[in-house]
Parts: sequence; structure tokens; C-alpha cells
Amino acid sequence: MMPLTATAIGTLDTHEADGLHRIISLCLHDDQDPADGVYAYWLIPGDTYGLAHDGHTWIATGGPWTEPGHTYRLLRSGHPATSIPTTHGDESLDPGHTYQTHHGPEGWELWRHNT
Repeated sequence: MMPLTATAIGTLDTHEADGLHRIISLCLHDDQDPADGVYAYWLIPGDTYGLAHDGHTWIATGGPWTEPGHTYRLLRSGHPATSIPTTHGDESLDPGHTYQTHHGPEGWELWRHNT
């Protein structure tokens, strides 16, 4: 089995508040929340986050705010997201790949896992 490799895609377009970072124009929907379940997608430096397509929408994982058994779907303007904002423009997400983001020297880096 070959080891997983990744390709750097770019730097996420984020807004910072109180040491947390939010990806511009994206939010999460928690399928298990009895209310509306829509939350800002906050990133915490030092944590790593993943994105994977489940055949319907993009699912976000990682971070201390996630709860076991909950699914966090990536939304943009109330609809399933198909791209993610970077500092060089929107980056289309390919359902055939998974993605990872972590805080690097230039900001939040987006990486695509190579299959």
C-alpha cells in the first residue's frame, strides 16, 4: 500500500476573531441539532480539519467542538458547498478526493489528498 500524499491547493480566505478563524462565506449544519443546526465554521490553530464527500455533500471533521455521532455538512448561502474560498479565488472541491486544512506560516492551508 502506498502512503497518502497531498498537494498544496492554497490559503483559505478567513476572518480572525479572538484567536479563532472562520472561513469566509461557509458554515456548518449539524444533522443532529434539533434546532436549525447551522454554525459558523471556526478553526483553531494547532488543530487539523478534514473535508470528505459522502456522495451527497461535503462533511467537515476535526476540532474540539465536534461531538461524536454528529455529522457536520459544509454549507454556502444555505446550500451544499461545492467550492471553498481561498485567497486566490474559489477552489472547486473534487468529490473524488479528500482535503485537509491546518494553520501554517501563511494562514490556513488547504491540501488535497492524492489517491
